[in-house]
Amino acid sequence: MFRLFFILFIAALSVGCAPTKTPMTLEEMDAALAANQREATRIYPGKSTDEVRQAAQKVLYLLDPSDIEFDVTENELMATRWSTYYAVFMVGFGRDWYSVELADVENGTAARFGFAGEMYSSMFVSPIPVSFKSNIAISAHQNPMDFRLFHDRVEYLLGLRDDWPTCEMAKKQAINGRKELFLCDQIGLENKTPDVLTGS
Repeated sequence: MFRLFFILFIAALSVGCAPTKTPMTLEEMDAALAANQREATRIYPGKSTDEVRQAAQKVLYLLDPSDIEFDVTENELMATRWSTYYAVFMVGFGRDWYSVELADVENGTAARFGFAGEMYSSMFVSPIPVSFKSNIAISAHQNPMDFRLFHDRVEYLLGLRDDWPTCEMAKKQAINGRKELFLCDQIGLENKTPDVLTGS
C-alpha cells in the first residue's frame, strides 16, 4: 500500500513540474500581431484574382488532397480539412479552416491568408459536418512562417519563383526558433508536391 502511495506521489510531483511557456508581454504580442498581419497579405503583380484564387486553391489542396474541401465566393476562397486519430478508448478529431481573401489592386491582386484549427475527442466515431470560415482573424500566437510559406507556394504556381518551398526550407528560416508550422505539423497533413497536379 505504501508503495502505491509513493508512486502516486511521485507522479503528482512530475505533473506539477511540467515545463510551462513564458507568456508574451503585451508589447511582444503587439509586435507579433503586426508581423503576422504583414506576412498574411501579399500582392501578386500582373496577376488577376482568378489566377491567384486558382493557385491558392492548388496550394491548399496539396496540403491534404483526400481530406480538404472548398467553397468559393466572388472575393474569397475558403477551405476546411478534417483529421482523425485514435487513442485508448477515445477518438480524436481535428478541424482546420483556411481563408484567402482576394482584392484587385493597381497592376495586380492582393491576397490575405488566414487559418485556424481545433482538436477535440470523443468516445464515439461520428461524422464531422462540413463548415467553412470566412475572413479568419490573424493572431499574435501564429507563426509568421506559415503565412510566408503559403504565399511563397502561391508564387511558385503563378510562375513568380523557380523553386517549390518545402516545410524543411520554411523551418530553416524559422523566426525566434519557432519551427512548428500549422501548414506542416498538423495531424494528417500530406504536403504533396505540385507533381500531383500533373500526374507526373
